Amino acid sequence: MNLLELKANDDVAFAVDLALTVGRFLANRPDELTTESKTTKTDIVTHMDKASEDMIVQAITQSRPADSIIGEEGANLAGTSGRTWVVDPLDGTINYLYDLPAWCVSIGLIDDITNQGLVGVVYAPPLDALYVGVRDVGAFRIRGETASALKVSSIKDFSHALIGTGFGYSSVRRASQARVLKEILPTFRDIRRIGSCAIDLCFVAEGKLDGFFERGVHPWDHAAGALIAREAGAQVSGLRGSPENSDMMVVGAGAVHAELLRLLELHNADSDDVS
Repeated sequence: MNLLELKANDDVAFAVDLALTVGRFLANRPDELTTESKTTKTDIVTHMDKASEDMIVQAITQSRPADSIIGEEGANLAGTSGRTWVVDPLDGTINYLYDLPAWCVSIGLIDDITNQGLVGVVYAPPLDALYVGVRDVGAFRIRGETASALKVSSIKDFSHALIGTGFGYSSVRRASQARVLKEILPTFRDIRRIGSCAIDLCFVAEGKLDGFFERGVHPWDHAAGALIAREAGAQVSGLRGSPENSDMMVVGAGAVHAELLRLLELHNADSDDVS
């Protein structure tokens, strides 16, 4: 498949072009960034986060005025179409602040009735990586006009798995996450904390990570990436039979997903208990 074929879907074409536009704007990073704290001193937003979300909201309201919008930086517009754009204009803000190359634009389109992803686009300019997921079509990495299909890792031996994760912003949450990591880290090859949930999910889809888990994710963190991972063959869930949620998100193929679930449930990873 090529990019032109994917962009025959108007929503794909719109989301791809928008992600590229916003990503290029962000790539022109100013030397001085204005920052504000949100929930804690470690949870920050820059003026570039806000400016890029404004760009996304303006584009959606002009092109698709009946659609709803939810954005990390406060956008919350109710529409009438039964579809919602869930966006993170700059996922990996801390990386962006420190000029580390793991940040992206994440744009997902959700069916309000089924709560299932329809289209997901993640664009990471520093990595020259554009990922697209389309429900019941597949997941792809775009290079030029070529759309290369993505497939999750086929690893069966969990002890050889490379797992990604993320950490929360409060000291209590971080202490609990450290407790869980101490228990489970000896069971697999190694852990990676990349700093962008959307990129983590795309790396699972691409087979660069064998699995991923995180407590405290929000819809904008995974609306695009979860669809991309699913379409590449990953299982995406919460713990104890629940769908992914703010308590826990677990992602991986087959045996990796199953073993991550077992370990995280065993150690009550969906709790902030530090004992």
